[in-house]
Amino acid sequence: MSAERQNGDILVKSVRGQGSYTTDGVNWLPLRSDVVLNKGTILRTEGNSTADVILKSSGTALRLIPGTLLEIARFEREVAGEETITRTVLDLRSGGLIGSQRKLDTFSSFQITTSGGVVAIRGTEYLVRADGSVTCLTGNVGVNYSSSFNGMSPMVIVPGGYALDPATRHLAAINSEFMDSFNQDIGAVRDNARALKMDSGTVMARLGKDKTVSPTKGNNGVGNGVDPQPPGNPPVNDGPGTGPGNPGNKGGANK
Repeated sequence: MSAERQNGDILVKSVRGQGSYTTDGVNWLPLRSDVVLNKGTILRTEGNSTADVILKSSGTALRLIPGTLLEIARFEREVAGEETITRTVLDLRSGGLIGSQRKLDTFSSFQITTSGGVVAIRGTEYLVRADGSVTCLTGNVGVNYSSSFNGMSPMVIVPGGYALDPATRHLAAINSEFMDSFNQDIGAVRDNARALKMDSGTVMARLGKDKTVSPTKGNNGVGNGVDPQPPGNPPVNDGPGTGPGNPGNKGGANK
């Protein structure tokens, strides 16, 4: 199977306050909405500032909280036949990330490196800080440490509704103070994630009065209402006046 490896695009959706980015580690440019970034870019947000970033190929919505320094260490998309494999590594050096990640394909990966360990994201909502603390809102998050600790495994799974203390590697239920302090940020990330799903076509919009059916790919099933003529000129399943409970052609014309 032939494969084509590509760099994916990272889109800055919005910035509140002040942020900047660099592609060479020397020259810093203002971080603004609609800026498209690539692998190797370093982003930062100032105090009391946030930045919303979309990684479209991996289905990720992120918010950089105030005081964040983040490098996009790896961001690749590999097309192999009908499969799309993404590999992402974010190096979180300070601050934190609130993220919403769609469920990845089997061979795709999404990692956030911190001073406390490597955080593996599969499909979840989370807050990861540079010190290695992890809060999982939904789904679960895996944290890999370099070695065992007090007889504990170097791998810790953080389930939804729990937070991990990197110093003790203990799990505790998320408290209400946390939710109150990040409620607005979490809501913004969820909104961006929903918009991303709609844009990528992974969520079908509800059919409405103005919804038109494609002339080449309709809902050409029996009893679903009026359908356009399918490709190849076969008999029309449903004509005018048909619908659920009153199907039209059930087995072809001239039956």
